[in-house]
Amino acid sequence: MRKSLEVCALVIAMSGLTNLACAQSKGAEPDTKASNYQAKGEQGKSYVFPGTDEKIAYQIYVPQKWDGKTQLPLVILTHGANQPPTAPFQRPMQDPTLAKTAEKRGYIVAAVTGYHANATGVGGWNVPYPMVQAPRPPRPEGAAPGGAPGGGGARANGGAPPPAPTAQDFERAEQDIINVRNLMLKEYNADPKRVYLMGNSSGGSAVWNLGVKHPELWTAISPSAGPLEDANFPYEKLKGLPVLVVHGDMDTTMSFDGSKAMVDHAKAKGVDATWLPVIGGAHTDAWAQQPILDQTFDFFDKHNTK
Repeated sequence: MRKSLEVCALVIAMSGLTNLACAQSKGAEPDTKASNYQAKGEQGKSYVFPGTDEKIAYQIYVPQKWDGKTQLPLVILTHGANQPPTAPFQRPMQDPTLAKTAEKRGYIVAAVTGYHANATGVGGWNVPYPMVQAPRPPRPEGAAPGGAPGGGGARANGGAPPPAPTAQDFERAEQDIINVRNLMLKEYNADPKRVYLMGNSSGGSAVWNLGVKHPELWTAISPSAGPLEDANFPYEKLKGLPVLVVHGDMDTTMSFDGSKAMVDHAKAKGVDATWLPVIGGAHTDAWAQQPILDQTFDFFDKHNTK
């Protein structure tokens, strides 16, 4: 135990990691006995969440060029409301782009669950700031209310709804992001100086939040379609952390103007923020259009060191 604490203290001193982030990394270990340990290509993986006996899934892609020694850059992805970790690998549905882009560009990518999917809806991921939703026409009188904005978690076969998330679920959703980051650094020897965070919809709100809470963990971040009510948002904590904000102008779920406002407010606070509007882009997969994803990886390539 003492040795673990000494190692944690050394990591904090060398990298600026917070005590919280270091504590969260302890106990989250890759399964070295798994048949796909250090495997390349697209893989479904899981780990035991520290302090529980629960196995939490995450989905990864490792380029074929990875040789076990070369430190490749790492991208962590957060999905939209109530979705599985496979979701970012399925956008756009007609021609998914993430895995093939990671292969071409030489990036390791890992998409998280967020502990339990029910903790990742709008207002989830342990984000304390409300999201700015797109204006909606009034619902016709007598119409049934719709599902949560930005969803993707419809119940199969009319089954019972999942239990309401608890405060602990929300905290663990946030911790899952950090756990998977650290797992990938351990298992695949990813470059700790080139770790990026990106996500869409409610996952985009998680990117904003984790950026200000743990800027020391990321080289750059890219929230998509996840605008927040930002009157009390601590933009000053993002100084030194480049931000690329993506949003489709045909989004009918989350506010396009809300994302643009966050870019303007961030710049006013001295943040290196870049605005990437997607003309004709819808809510779910504007970020995954090939030209847009290429520009996102260009942004990561540009910001290639902490």
